Amino acid sequence: MVTQISRHPLVSFFALAFALTWLLFLPWMASGGEGIPWFTFGPALAGFAIAALTEGWVGVRRILAAIGRWRVTPVWYLVAIGLPLALQLAAMLVTPMFGAAPPNWSLVPPFGEIVAWVAIFLVFSGPLGEEPGWRGYALPKMLERQGALAASLMLGVLWATWHLPLGLLGDLTVYGSIHAVFAAVVFTWLWQNTGSALLAILMHASHQNSVRYLGRVYEGADQVQQQWIAVALWALVALAIVAIHGRERFAPKAAA
Repeated sequence: MVTQISRHPLVSFFALAFALTWLLFLPWMASGGEGIPWFTFGPALAGFAIAALTEGWVGVRRILAAIGRWRVTPVWYLVAIGLPLALQLAAMLVTPMFGAAPPNWSLVPPFGEIVAWVAIFLVFSGPLGEEPGWRGYALPKMLERQGALAASLMLGVLWATWHLPLGLLGDLTVYGSIHAVFAAVVFTWLWQNTGSALLAILMHASHQNSVRYLGRVYEGADQVQQQWIAVALWALVALAIVAIHGRERFAPKAAA
């Protein structure tokens, strides 16, 4: 079995990531969503497990180094945290131009409450549990065989598919699934210029929480419209990355 995993490490990673997610999701769903959603750690656990089985400590250390890589050009912190927030804010400003009511800022919780929950969501709502697997393990392996655009699109589709269990809770949307594909291009660009899974974690958290809190300023159909506009803006950023850098690297030759 170890030999088969060694021959097909990426296939093994995705299979294990999906299996662990479902294994941990079903009892959580059965409990009515009570308790800690450990299923969000499926990709990270799979990444560490496959790295350990195929490369030993060297592979595990490579993921840990990517998570701990914080010494990058400061502007990339601005990109990781600020870009998702800026795109969400831009979508909010554009939405009334398409007939929506003005944003209702009173629906956004107080800043102190947001900060406390952001810290919790960072750990238990995806960023810390997903990115060590998606960007820390899978993406570098995929980039060894494919150009940046092809690797991004493939990972994006798998990333979107990974969220399917949320459909059982009515928490899966078409625009959210499409967003994952475009966002994967942006995340690859971030990775290629920093080699940091830490920044991928921060970008994941920034997007997730900007949608979670700023998305509240609209309700009903207006909120759905806002999120579709946000997806379109992510698509424009992805297209700009490809237009500037081409399909192969998403970074200048001297970078990453």
